[in-house]
This record gives sequence, C-alpha cells and structure tokens, in this order.
Amino acid sequence: MPWEPVSVEQLWSMADGAVCLLVERDEAPRFEICVVRDEYVVRQNRLYARGSALMLAETWRSNLSRVFTPRPSAPR
Repeated sequence: MPWEPVSVEQLWSMADGAVCLLVERDEAPRFEICVVRDEYVVRQNRLYARGSALMLAETWRSNLSRVFTPRPSAPR
C-alpha cells in the first residue's frame, strides 16, 4: 500500500523554478525534504527531527543559490 503524507509544506523557492518541500510521514524517519526543479528531484533526504530537516533545507538553499546565481562577468 502506498504511503500517505501527513502534511506537505513548501519551505522555499528559487527564481530558476527549484522548490523545497518538507513532507511529514507517519513512520520514522518522519521528515523528508526534497528539492525539485521541473520534474527532477535535485536533492532528497529523510530525517528524524523537524529542526534538523529545516536546517538542512536552509543549507541546501544557500548552496544552490551560489551555484545557480549568475555571476557578473569579469571586466575586459
């Protein structure tokens, strides 16, 4: 039987379309975070504590914003 989420919460989104979701489940580990862009899962992890999941989601946001933020071109 497929599992049903207890709740799904969008934590953040980026200009490139990436969205981070926090999914709460009935069984342990209870909290799943995933970053999706279009139909692709960019990152995903399951954790036992909500606080740990929120901290990891913020770390991912920081790292992804550095990777996908266009940098100004060097002066010529």
